[in-house]
Amino acid sequence: MKFKEKVAAVLAKLGFAQKFESRSLTAEEYKTFCEAYQKEYQSTLTDDIAAENNAQQQDQRQKEINSLYAIVQKANKSSEEDDKNSDGDGDGKNGEGDKGDDKDNKDGGQQNATFAQLSQAVEKLANNVQSMAQKPAEDKPESVVTTNAIPINGFATNANYLFGIEHSMFDMKKRWNQVTANPRLAMTSDPDEQTDGASFRQESMAFAKSLFQRYKYHQERNELGDSKALASGQFATDYSGVDNAGVGNQFVILRQDALIARLLDLRDVTQLFPVRYGVQDRDLLFNAFFGEVSQGYQTGEIYKGDMQLENEMGYVDDAMIKVKFGPMKEIERKYIAYLNMEGSDPIKWSMIEFCLLNLLKQALIEQNQRRIRGIYVKPEEGVASSFLNAGTGVWYTLLRYIHDYSIKPFVSAAYNQYTSATMLDAVKAFISDVKTHLPEGMKIDKHVLYLNENHIDWWLANCRTTYGKDLDFTGPNSYRNHVPDSEVQIKWVPYEGQSCWMYMDVPGNIQFIEYLPGEMLAVKMEEQMEMVRAWSTWKEGCGAAFTGRKFDTKAAMDNNDFEFQQIFTNLPAAAIVDKVDGKKGFWHITDASTTATDITDITNAKAGVAYCIEIGEGEKFPKITKSGKFANITADWTPTQETDYILVILDKDGNFRELERRMSGKRAINKEVQPNVPGGR
Repeated sequence: MKFKEKVAAVLAKLGFAQKFESRSLTAEEYKTFCEAYQKEYQSTLTDDIAAENNAQQQDQRQKEINSLYAIVQKANKSSEEDDKNSDGDGDGKNGEGDKGDDKDNKDGGQQNATFAQLSQAVEKLANNVQSMAQKPAEDKPESVVTTNAIPINGFATNANYLFGIEHSMFDMKKRWNQVTANPRLAMTSDPDEQTDGASFRQESMAFAKSLFQRYKYHQERNELGDSKALASGQFATDYSGVDNAGVGNQFVILRQDALIARLLDLRDVTQLFPVRYGVQDRDLLFNAFFGEVSQGYQTGEIYKGDMQLENEMGYVDDAMIKVKFGPMKEIERKYIAYLNMEGSDPIKWSMIEFCLLNLLKQALIEQNQRRIRGIYVKPEEGVASSFLNAGTGVWYTLLRYIHDYSIKPFVSAAYNQYTSATMLDAVKAFISDVKTHLPEGMKIDKHVLYLNENHIDWWLANCRTTYGKDLDFTGPNSYRNHVPDSEVQIKWVPYEGQSCWMYMDVPGNIQFIEYLPGEMLAVKMEEQMEMVRAWSTWKEGCGAAFTGRKFDTKAAMDNNDFEFQQIFTNLPAAAIVDKVDGKKGFWHITDASTTATDITDITNAKAGVAYCIEIGEGEKFPKITKSGKFANITADWTPTQETDYILVILDKDGNFRELERRMSGKRAINKEVQPNVPGGR
C-alpha cells in the first residue's frame, strides 16, 4: 500500500478526512491521527514521511537524468544525421545503423539511464558542439516576452516573494515564507533550529529596524495621522508635509508604511481589568450573603442560619464609528505612486486601507482611555459627541457605586490628595485605615492596590528617600510593584492624568463589558460615487461582579462599617474654596475651607468630562441656580445634607447639561441624557 493510501485509510477510519482536506485538524486530532497510524502500520508517521520524501527525491532525480539523457541522445542523433547528409551518406543504405539507433532510443525511453550512459552521451555531445561551432548560426527571429498584468488590488504572493513584498525577509526561498504560503509543509518537514531559526531571527531584526526607521521618518513629519482632523469625523487630507518633503507632487511612501499600522504596539487596559462578553443591555450577577450557622449543641429542632441575595448590575451603551473618505480625485498625483494600480477611479482602496488602519488605531487608543475615565452621555441631536462619552469606564463606575451607597469611601485629608513628596506616606496611611476597619474574620490578602501610572516617578523617589538610595526596583516583589512593609501588590493604571485616586480590589472583580468580541473593528464600507463611507457599531460598559451590601441611606451604610465590602477607595476630590476649577479634576467637594455660596460656573471645563460637585463634611451648602451657564439643568440645585451632589457636563453651546443629582438625600437621574444607568429606568 502506498503512503498516500495509508494516510487516506487512517483519516477515513477516524472520520478526519474532510477536516484534513480543509486544513482544520486540531493539535489533539493530529496527535490521535499519528497514534492510529503507528498502531495500524507498525511504523511512525514521521518515518514514513521521510521515506516517502526520499523516494520522491530519487524518482525526481532519475526523471531528470532520463530527461537529460534523452536530450543529449536527440542532439547526438541530430548531429550525426547532419554529418551524414553533408557527406552524402544519407542514402538509406546504412539502414541497419539507423534501426540500431532507433532501438537504442526506444529502449532509452523505457529503461532508466545510467550515469555511465549519461557520461558517454555528454562526451559525445561535446564533440558535436565543437564541430557545430564551425558552422554558421541559424537566423531565427527574436522571441517575444510577455508579463502578467498587475492585480488591481496590489501585489500578491508570487514565486519569488511572500505577499509580493520585495524584501529578503519575504524571499520565497526561506522556509518560513514557504510554510506561510502553504501550511501543509509544516506537517511534512521539520525546521532546522540552528539554520532556519537563526536566519529567521536575523532577518526579522533587520526588517524590524527598517520599519522603525521608516516609522520614525513619518512620525517626525506628523504623516501618520492628525488626531485633530480625525476627531471631527470628516476625513481630511493635509498636504503640507508633502510640499516640504522636497519631492514635489510625486510623494512616495514605501510599502512598509502599510505594515506600520498593523505593528503598532498599543496599550491595553484589559491587562488590568478583563472583558466579559455577551451583554446586550444589562447583566445581573447575584451575590449571596450568609448569616451565622454555628451554635452550641442542644437537643431539639433549634435551627440557625439565613441567606440574603443581592445583585450587581452591569450595563452597556451603544457606541459607533462613522467616517467618510473623499472626494479623492485631487490626491491622484500625490498618491503612493507605485501602489496606484486602480487606474483613474477616484476611489483609491490602497489609500483608504492605510487610512482606515490608522483610524482604527486611534479608535483603540480612545477606547483604552474611555475604559478608565469615560462616561456615557446621550449625544445631542446632530452633534458628534466626545470619544469619552461613548461608554462608561472605571472612574465613573466607582463614582456610581459611591453615590448609590454600594461602597463607602475612606475620607481623610492625609490621603485623599497627595503630592510628589507625600505619596508614599499617603498610600501607607490609606492601607493602614483599610486594615484597621476590616471586621474580624475578613482579610485582604487577595487585594491589589491600583495607583496612577503617571506618579511612578514620585513613588520611586519617595521609596529611595525613605528606604535607601541604592534601591534598584527589580523583580516582581520590588518596591516598584508592592507597598513597603506590607504584602499589598500595586497595579499601575494608565490614562489617569494627575488624579490621586487609589483603590483596592480583587483582580478580575471590575470588568469591562461588551456584547461581541471585535465589533468595534468590524468596519462596514460602502462606495458612494466618488466617496466611501465606513462605519461600525458596538456596545461597551464597565461593572463589578461584587461590591458588597447595598444600602438605601448613608446612615445605614455608615452603620455597616465596611462589613462585606470588597472595593476600598479614597475620595480623590478637590476642595471647593471660592470656585470650582476644572484644572483640579472632575470631582469637587466642600469642606471647612469653602467660602462659595453660589456656584455659577466651572472654570477650565473640558468637553467630554463630567464634573461632580458634592457636599462634604461641614456646614457649607453652596447652591446652583438654573440660569447662565447652568440654564440647561433640570432645576435649581439646593443641597441640604452631606453627600448631596450634582453631576454636569458641557454641551455644544458651552453651557452645562445635568446628568444626575442628589438633593435632600434623594438621587435622581436625568433619563434623557443617561438612559441606561441603573436606577434611571
